[in-house]
Amino acid sequence: MPDWQGQCLCGAVRYILLGPLSEVALCHCSHCRKSNGGAFNVGVIVKTEQVQFESMNGIREYESSPGKFRAFCSTCGSPVYSRKASSPSDLRLRGGLIENLPQAKNLHHIHFDDRWPWIDTIADAPDDSAVNSAQS
Repeated sequence: MPDWQGQCLCGAVRYILLGPLSEVALCHCSHCRKSNGGAFNVGVIVKTEQVQFESMNGIREYESSPGKFRAFCSTCGSPVYSRKASSPSDLRLRGGLIENLPQAKNLHHIHFDDRWPWIDTIADAPDDSAVNSAQS
């Protein structure tokens, strides 16, 4: 079973994620959009024992609603995970921190009714990566 590495933008928070990955939730709620700065959050739902933190000195938690905690790197601001006090054995890791995130067995949307109206057109957006690469 492969392991995956995760780290924040500056590297102050690093971990190894032990497989298997069974659930990834794409959350469209306004809290997730605000905390991640994107159209939706990619939440990799795991048990706490699947995560081995190598460095977590920079983690700061914020209670965004009663019993819901969101963790960020205090240096670079990368969102790291969220957790609920009512489910202490579960973490929702932020997918963007995981190198080569594999497809999970169960990929699903939550709070999909809260999505931005244009989110369904993402697949139709043009790929400008060749243009952007030439400008770098």
